Amino acid sequence: MKTIIITKELDYPWLHDILPGHHPLLVPLCNKPFIEFFIDFSILAGSTAIRIISDDAINDVESFCEKGDRWGIDISYANSLPSDNLDKILEKNSRFCSNERILIINNILFIHYNKNTDYRSYFASLSSGDVLGFGKRTLSLTGSPVASENNQEAPPLSTVALDSVKQYYQLAEDLLHNRLLHYVLPGYNNEAGCYIGRNVVIQKSAKIIKPVIIGNNVQILAGSVIGPAAIIGNNVIVDRKSTVSSSIVMDNTFIGEQLDVENKIASGNVLIDPESGHSLTMEDPHLLSSISQTGGSATLLLRIVHSCIAASLILMLFIPYLLLRPILGSRGSWSTQQIIYHSAKPRCKVTLPLTTLRKKGLPGALAAFFSLDRFMWLFKVLSGHLDIIGSRPVEVTQKNKAHHRPGVFSYAEAEDWPQNDIDSDIVDHYYAVHSNIFKDIAMTHKALFNRIHQEKAL
Repeated sequence: MKTIIITKELDYPWLHDILPGHHPLLVPLCNKPFIEFFIDFSILAGSTAIRIISDDAINDVESFCEKGDRWGIDISYANSLPSDNLDKILEKNSRFCSNERILIINNILFIHYNKNTDYRSYFASLSSGDVLGFGKRTLSLTGSPVASENNQEAPPLSTVALDSVKQYYQLAEDLLHNRLLHYVLPGYNNEAGCYIGRNVVIQKSAKIIKPVIIGNNVQILAGSVIGPAAIIGNNVIVDRKSTVSSSIVMDNTFIGEQLDVENKIASGNVLIDPESGHSLTMEDPHLLSSISQTGGSATLLLRIVHSCIAASLILMLFIPYLLLRPILGSRGSWSTQQIIYHSAKPRCKVTLPLTTLRKKGLPGALAAFFSLDRFMWLFKVLSGHLDIIGSRPVEVTQKNKAHHRPGVFSYAEAEDWPQNDIDSDIVDHYYAVHSNIFKDIAMTHKALFNRIHQEKAL
């Protein structure tokens, strides 16, 4: 048996409120994309190959699923026209069907199944036609059934229509409360009702109330309460003393300090009420905002700008460093120790000289004024191990943090309000995920100015 999965873009306008720009098959449910539920079910039903057909661009789906090696099943792709009906789609894909029995998942409907149930003999024995569903959303079969010696009782199987944000939210809550064990879900599941992904940092005073699902690369800061009935996506920061309960936080979302999210869907800077379907766009990025995922040319351009700033500072500070460093060393006012930190390059380390500078006398004051204690760090920007401005470097003896971008100067140094390490971490996390070229240039200027201002005050 083979499976054909058909989607039509115009049937899902409500999905654009949750994840604009995403293909419907990649919208997550309990942090698992719809397409993965369909793949798992197809395998349980006995399919040996899957074809995904869409009348919209399908490149993102193909990049995610590739050829299906991850699931041990062959996956191929095809396009259709918005005007194509089911018969026309089957005709266009006749070579794929080729005398095989075909399981057709027509449009996105959620299938309630159980991962511990074998559906192969049941589907093999069913007559052709609709099995489940309603209207445009159906689960059906083509081809002749295989004779079965035993009259098998129908296994647990049902479908749910997904026509609105409300139905999506209710389905997620139903899975979270009643059906978590029916599906293979991402994350570690050492406790009932709790799934936690990779690279998750939960500060000590934060509280987790089950049932919860937490994705990968998540920061939950001090005093926050997650749950009950909370689904936190990937690449999410929940700031201090915030509460997320009976809510869904989509991927790449920042939840600001002391924000209560209850019975809502948070997606980027949009807060959605699933009951009414109304949405609220938050203008203040410190309350609710999206976390940009820069890549490709944007990342390269940012790297070039950081390197240019570092090179300019090296040229400006080279002579002061050559003149003042020997004087301070001879007076015992300059001491360094080599510390190994996490690099900006994935899975790499960088050794940096941590300088202790005594500011007594004119040479010490000038060295502090020019930030010469960071001079040698500037060369690490040119090699890609540091950004010119970012988070404070983290020693390798400590676990690296999500969204960590170590810099010569930190975003916290550019702001006046941080009073302690926790405050500084919040500032660093916030700007690390909201940075762009112009913002980094401005923040570097502010960090340098603040350091100079501090030395003048001394």
